[in-house]
Amino acid sequence: MKTTPSSVRILRKQGAANLLPAVSSADNKSSRGKSLIMAGSASYPGAGVLASKAALRMGSGYVILAQPDLSVSAWDHPDFILKDLSVTSWKSIEHKAVLLGPGFGVNNFTAKLIRELKSAGETHVILDADALTVVAQEKIHPLPASWILTPHTGELSRLIGKPADEINRDRISAAKLAQKKFGCVVLLKGHKTLIATKKDLATIATGNSALAKAGTGDVLAGIMTALRAQNMNPADAALLAAYIHGATANLWVARRKDPLSMMASDVIELVPEVLFQLRKLKNG
Repeated sequence: MKTTPSSVRILRKQGAANLLPAVSSADNKSSRGKSLIMAGSASYPGAGVLASKAALRMGSGYVILAQPDLSVSAWDHPDFILKDLSVTSWKSIEHKAVLLGPGFGVNNFTAKLIRELKSAGETHVILDADALTVVAQEKIHPLPASWILTPHTGELSRLIGKPADEINRDRISAAKLAQKKFGCVVLLKGHKTLIATKKDLATIATGNSALAKAGTGDVLAGIMTALRAQNMNPADAALLAAYIHGATANLWVARRKDPLSMMASDVIELVPEVLFQLRKLKNG
């Protein structure tokens, strides 16, 4: 039986503004959080860069991009710190929140990191992309309640063992099933993004097909990681990140730009304007 859409709460502009992290004249780079981004590889060098830049745009005071073998493209970006995981353990890198998965590879090393994060008691963790495939393959569940999973339909299909077309027919039930199985926050990406927690289901009032482009999910994950690094609770971090991500696409179209033309890097560049609008509303 389908869950009725009326049971899903919707985050609108005022609610998003209310969730926005406060800004103080006493803020410093440490108080705004340290984001450890374990993303990207030689095969997918852009994923880590996009996620890292998005985390910076969302206010993270420090962003550390860590890969087993640092891709050449990463060296062109002086705004974040680079760490080589082939010589440095993630445990030695100071951080508040962790993102693992975008473009990182479906392999034993990714599985090892997920298990280490879990056994170390890490609480501020987002698993995306390749990390989700590994979780499904290795049957790593349940996960800590404070973790966030960010699957699209195909990834969710692997996670819960249901066909993609069945998920698309009833996304609400699928998101709830994933949350129950893994025990953490689940953000189901796509048309009508859903955020499932143990307590409720939520969606956002923003977003359009301009986001249908490779790399935009990496950007969403980076935004979310920055919010967790600033100690926002996981449900609100997932919800606000999705709202902001969608709002950049709305802004793109509002400026009479075609939805086909938006790139992941455009999402990052529009984040400051979305935040400005929300901050103005928050401050009255």
